[in-house]
Amino acid sequence: MFSTRGDYIMKAIGVNQFGNISDLTELDVPKPEPSSGRLIVQTKAFALNPYDLGIIDGTQAKYRPISLPAIPGSDIAGIIVDKDPSITEFNLGDSIVGLANLKGYSEYVSVPYRRATKLPAEISYRTAAGLPNAGITAYDIVFGALKNVSFSKVLIIGASGAVGTNLYQILNSLNKQVSVAINSKYTEQFDTADFNQVVFYDAPKTIEQLGLYDIIINVAPQNELADLYLAHLAPSGLLISTTGIDNFKTDPSRLVDFYNTDYKMNQAALEYLVKKVASQEITVPIAEILNFDVAEIQKAFHALQTHHPRGKYIVEV
Repeated sequence: MFSTRGDYIMKAIGVNQFGNISDLTELDVPKPEPSSGRLIVQTKAFALNPYDLGIIDGTQAKYRPISLPAIPGSDIAGIIVDKDPSITEFNLGDSIVGLANLKGYSEYVSVPYRRATKLPAEISYRTAAGLPNAGITAYDIVFGALKNVSFSKVLIIGASGAVGTNLYQILNSLNKQVSVAINSKYTEQFDTADFNQVVFYDAPKTIEQLGLYDIIINVAPQNELADLYLAHLAPSGLLISTTGIDNFKTDPSRLVDFYNTDYKMNQAALEYLVKKVASQEITVPIAEILNFDVAEIQKAFHALQTHHPRGKYIVEV
C-alpha cells in the first residue's frame, strides 16, 4: 500500500549515513521527475542483491557517485506513471521490468528506458523483479563473452546462485551439455536430470569425477578449489569468472575476467529473459516475499550474509 505523504513525497528505505544493515531506515524523499531517456515507474516489486550492501556501507562510493541519503536497489518491476516525452517505445500504464541505476527501494523509481522492457500479463511483478541483475549477467556471458566461441560442454561453478540458475537454464535451452558444481545442501532443489553431472564443492573428491569441458563458468564467490576445476578444462577451453581470476593459475589466454569486459546488453537481455519466462523455459526462484518494511529487509540481509539461499528475496511495495 502506498503512503499518503503528499503529491511530491514518497516512502523509501535507505541510509542517511553510510553504515551497516542496522542503519537502514524509512525515508521521506522527493518523488523522481522524468529526465532525458527516463521512465518514472510506480514500484510494485524489487529484489534484494548482495551488491546493495556496498551502497549501504559506502564501499561502492569509491567507484561511483552516491549521494546521501543513499537508497539501494536496481532490480524493479512496476507501472510507468510518467516519462520523457521523447520516449516512444513505452506508454503510460505499461507494466515493465527494469534495471535502475539506484533507488529501487522506493515507491517510485527512475529507470533508463534502454534498461527496461514491457511485461506480458502472465508474468507477475514479483517474478519479474528477480530477473534484471542476475539474468542480464547470465545473458551477457552466453551471448557476449561466448558469442564467437564454439562449444558444447559447459561446467558451471556455483550454479545454485541467481546468476548460475539463469545460466544453466539459458544453456539448457540452447541444447548445451551442462554440468554443475553446487553445495550438497542444495541437491534436493535441483532436478539432476537437467545436468550431465552434478558435483559438490563441499565434497572435493566428487570434482575428480568430472570430464573435460569446453567452457567452465565460475560464478561462485570462493575459488579455493581453482586447481581442481582447471584440471577439467579442455586444452583449447576457456574459463570465465565473474568473481576474479587470480586463483586460476593457467595461461591467461584461457581466462576471461568477466567484470573487465563491457557488454551491457541490458534491453536485449531483458527482452530475451521475459520471453523465456513467458514460455516457461526459464523460472525465477524466489526465496521469500517480503513486505516493504525496514525490519523485514534487515532480516533478509542478515540471512544473505550467513547463508546463500537459492532464489531471490523479493519486496512487494
